Amino acid sequence: MASQAPTRDHPRRKRANTTTLLSVLTTAVALRRAAPHRARLCRMTSQALPGGQLTVGPKFIAEDDVEGYLFDCDGTLIDTMPGFFPSWPVACEKMGLRAMDENEFYGFAGKPLPDIVGALHQSQKGCAPSAEFVQDFLKEKKVAHAAHEAKSGPPPPIACVVEIARAAVARGKPVALATSGLRDHVEAHLAHAGLADLFNDAKGNLVCAAEVPNGKPAPDLFLEAAKRIGVDPARCRAYEDGESGLISAYRAGCHVIDVTQMDAYPMCDGLRRAKVKALAERSWL
Repeated sequence: MASQAPTRDHPRRKRANTTTLLSVLTTAVALRRAAPHRARLCRMTSQALPGGQLTVGPKFIAEDDVEGYLFDCDGTLIDTMPGFFPSWPVACEKMGLRAMDENEFYGFAGKPLPDIVGALHQSQKGCAPSAEFVQDFLKEKKVAHAAHEAKSGPPPPIACVVEIARAAVARGKPVALATSGLRDHVEAHLAHAGLADLFNDAKGNLVCAAEVPNGKPAPDLFLEAAKRIGVDPARCRAYEDGESGLISAYRAGCHVIDVTQMDAYPMCDGLRRAKVKALAERSWL
């Protein structure tokens, strides 16, 4: 590499460097606080899996012993999360709530949409919203999301996770989808991503939050998904991205994989911050 003459830092560059350093230090402190949890995870993982798949919790099933594969959709099989975020601030403004920022958004990953609306209303207004408010909010959000997706295009599949699902099917193993997403969104995104052949109503292996009594982090979605494919949840491996989904799969008794730690996972800054925070605060294991 050719040598470069020393240059004088511009004041604006100095400020940018300081901001970057502060961000790195903040992340380092959070990771240090989370270190005991990370070490515990490493000790619990009895065997490495390819592609950087991280086992969460004590349950581990060797590849040859897995009888069923369960997948979340948004942020796990399909990279929908960046495209879902823009509609939240729009809906919040129209419904008289403070706009959700990106950190909050990724912190809610995996939760059913009505539960997210309820949490926002409770934190800002001090009370639970009416059923009518939730319904109206979600209508506004769907309109805003449709407008955004019409401009940006539908979300792409997350190849490293899709590869796992297709490899399972090729080996004759059943797969199922356990998602907090709205069915019309889920089905449209699966079709565009070329995954409708894996998860559909004809197979009976697509379960949405509205079809079970309790959404994530309750275990209902994963219990129902395992039931749909006729496999004991204790013999299933579950793939998730959000903290509430990881809890849900863990409570269902599955071998839980955090896909966000995979080598080829498309990690964005907002999700990275949310994962650091969640890991530092994790107390459910």
